Amino acid sequence: MLVAVHAAAPAVVVREVYAGVEEQGIPTAPAGAVDGGAGDTGAEQLGRHAAAESRLEVGVGVARDGTVAVHHALVPHVLLTLGPGAGPAQVRVLGGDAARIVAGLPLRTSLRPVEPPGRC
Repeated sequence: MLVAVHAAAPAVVVREVYAGVEEQGIPTAPAGAVDGGAGDTGAEQLGRHAAAESRLEVGVGVARDGTVAVHHALVPHVLLTLGPGAGPAQVRVLGGDAARIVAGLPLRTSLRPVEPPGRC
């Protein structure tokens, strides 16, 4: 699984994402460079990029403010997110759940609600 991290992302958040993934036994690597255009790339864009580049089709993005987003390459919306105020334990669980998506295991957190296509 690939993890795309903003250069100024909080180190504790990045560390806990990697720890959560590794606890589930899924290999991780940093994603390649992301062209953010304006220079500030959000967690959703980073996660989408990581998922698109990953052979496992799941990616995690960590933004400058500590927001974390989990994407799957075949799903157009973000699957899991945590805001910048999340604690280390929550971030670790989210990293673990990203790995559990790869492994096909039940998640420990809830997926973001999805609106059916064509409905507002």
